[in-house]
Amino acid sequence: MKKARGDLTQGSLLRHLLRLAGPIILSYILQEAFNIVDMIFVGRLGAGAIAAVGVSGNLIRLIGVFSLGISTGAGIMVAQYLGARNLAQAEHIAMQSILLAIFFSIGVTLVGYPLAEQGLLAVRMTDPEVLRLGTTYMHIILVGISTMFVSMTLGSIFRAGGDTITPMMVLIFSTLINITLDPLLIFGLWGFPKLGVAGSAYATLIGRGAGVIILLYLCWSGRAPISLRRVQYQVDLVEMLDILRLGVYSSMQGFWRHLSRLGFLWVIGPYGKTVVAAYTICMRLRILVMNPGFGIANAVTPLVGQNLGANQIERAEKSTRVANLLGAVIMAAIGAVFLAFPQIFIRIFTTETAVIETGIVYLRFLAPTFGFIAFSLILGRALNGAGDTFSPMVITLAAQVGVGLGLVILLSHFIGLNGVWLGIALSNVVQGTAMWCWYRTGRWKTIKLVKKKPRVI
Repeated sequence: MKKARGDLTQGSLLRHLLRLAGPIILSYILQEAFNIVDMIFVGRLGAGAIAAVGVSGNLIRLIGVFSLGISTGAGIMVAQYLGARNLAQAEHIAMQSILLAIFFSIGVTLVGYPLAEQGLLAVRMTDPEVLRLGTTYMHIILVGISTMFVSMTLGSIFRAGGDTITPMMVLIFSTLINITLDPLLIFGLWGFPKLGVAGSAYATLIGRGAGVIILLYLCWSGRAPISLRRVQYQVDLVEMLDILRLGVYSSMQGFWRHLSRLGFLWVIGPYGKTVVAAYTICMRLRILVMNPGFGIANAVTPLVGQNLGANQIERAEKSTRVANLLGAVIMAAIGAVFLAFPQIFIRIFTTETAVIETGIVYLRFLAPTFGFIAFSLILGRALNGAGDTFSPMVITLAAQVGVGLGLVILLSHFIGLNGVWLGIALSNVVQGTAMWCWYRTGRWKTIKLVKKKPRVI
């Protein structure tokens, strides 16, 4: 049997974790560096533009949960088949996941495009400027949303095979294209059309599309952990359903998370675009802080998957313990910095005093919960790597929608805007604690995904 590339079933767990997590963290930082630059450029257009891009981005992420499900299901199955030394089946799964990503993205475009404005109205974005700019932004992104679906799926396939460097290098290239095009298309520099918020959307699609083309080329040329040259280019409904069966709960997990954030916006909306802008900026900073957690979490998924595929349960469990400790320490330390100096980070995005003052208050509620966010991310991904995607979904639903949104609505009624910030913070604490308690039951150790009669090469 041919040995799979990126073998994570032997060797130092900490070394594997750092080798995998480093490029992923850098990738996320680069992506957020672009998002920060993008928000800085958009911020020069005013609070209305910030609010429009922020709210539209939340709606797009809600729609994009389908891509999360497909990429998660594909990553779990590819990792476990590679751990079982079944390269042919891993490649077959990869092809089916790419086809799924294309099919679903087409459906999302057809359904989402005519409903863009209604989506903004649903979260009470009634300001004419925000509504107009947000609808335009969403229309453009939805037309090219296949780039999001396919890029997420390909990235997950590469990581499942232990290759996190290639997606990072491709992301660097995509981000450079994005950052270069942003000011040109937003402000109309060097003879380019002045498109404003729409220019930001076009730059995003062009950069992401370039990355997809490169990753697909590497898969077809044999320079990826899996090759698409030997696979059959036909639909396999059985395997597609297996991918969806695993991924549907991850999709729902993302859906509940983003739905809760849209619920937060529904509560915040009546406070005006200044508060919405402050919330948008702080959520951008929150995502930036979560990058180390995301990186470590995405590194632990293939570690757990491959080792369970190789029936090395204790090694899979140890990899999670190491990752959880590392992630919690790093994110708690970053939270302490944000708690001490919130104004420094908010001023990067805006000079409007009212936005800055509101954002400082929110960050001081949010920053102490960063360690709990690390628990939620890393333990959730470890459970995913074992094939348990249902439990993290239930925990996310209960914590983000039941506790988080419920408290936000209740507390905002009694203590105003501070109730919103407190409710969001408490939901992070509940989710991290619940994820830890469920992981400790050990039920994830009994899940097996590798088929008894797999393909062989």
